[in-house]
Amino acid sequence: MDIETYREFMVLAAHKSFVSAARDLNMSQPSLSRHMAALSNDLGCQLFYETRPLSLTAAGEVVLKYAGKIIGDQANMLAELHTLPTSRSGRILILDLLHTNALYIGINEAMALAKKNFAGLRIEFLNLDSSGLSAQQMIEAGKVDISFETVITDSSPANPNLPDSVQAIWIPEFHGELVVGVAKDSPLASRTDLGLKDLSQSRFILQANRHSERFREDFIRMCSEVGFYPNITLVPSDNPLEFYATDPGDGIHLLTKVDRKYKPLISDLLKQHVTVLALKDKKRYVDAYAFMKKDSGRAELDFFAEQLEQHAERLYAEIYPE
Repeated sequence: MDIETYREFMVLAAHKSFVSAARDLNMSQPSLSRHMAALSNDLGCQLFYETRPLSLTAAGEVVLKYAGKIIGDQANMLAELHTLPTSRSGRILILDLLHTNALYIGINEAMALAKKNFAGLRIEFLNLDSSGLSAQQMIEAGKVDISFETVITDSSPANPNLPDSVQAIWIPEFHGELVVGVAKDSPLASRTDLGLKDLSQSRFILQANRHSERFREDFIRMCSEVGFYPNITLVPSDNPLEFYATDPGDGIHLLTKVDRKYKPLISDLLKQHVTVLALKDKKRYVDAYAFMKKDSGRAELDFFAEQLEQHAERLYAEIYPE
């Protein structure tokens, strides 16, 4: 069974709908249905009850429990193979944030062009949440060719401070205003004048991974500027979609209000349990960057970087017209 099918299964289990899952996976609904039927046949069990919304069977719950681990094990194997001198040519390894290949239009365009220009090129997404490495360290250690880091700023994008050997390419699709998501039954949900300082006694929830470390540091700095140190709970999760599809209780999500034309992967999941609120005291912005080695000496990787840079330049002109 193709590992990608397990990834599709995780997305479907989170969305509970073939229509929305297929949309965010950038595939047709019939194709997703065929893949799920094949997975069910291969495993010899029914995975979903045909309800609206879809619900997992007991067997489906077991498969969901192990799907993330299966993907992670493959990622660890590929990362180790990638460190071997004979395995580096003809393959580009990209850090898998699950929503990356659905939302980041630029990377899909670059993938298509790179495969067209370099025959036999393989491009693979790796889940390295358990690696203990930051986005920069993943590149420096050669674990992946492209990693991602998210930052919070007060204005337009400013490139992260990196060594000369690593470059940062801005991701326009991930740019947006910092907003918060509170449970629908929270007293905060009806507030129309919410400022960051009003959340000084609240608990914020973030996924536990080191490639979000800069984002956490930036948020702590911004809270300190208004007079408090935030209470942050880091939540381990094999399935990022499950993290956003779960009722946050008294926790508060930190989110990005991106342009709707990019169809954010988690938006449909969040609205089941969460009310999204803007911070009225001051606008703050979230930006993300693709990290890659400069002058890698690999033609396919340098070509890929060039395509991402051109994509960023085109969209920057749209977002920040002169």
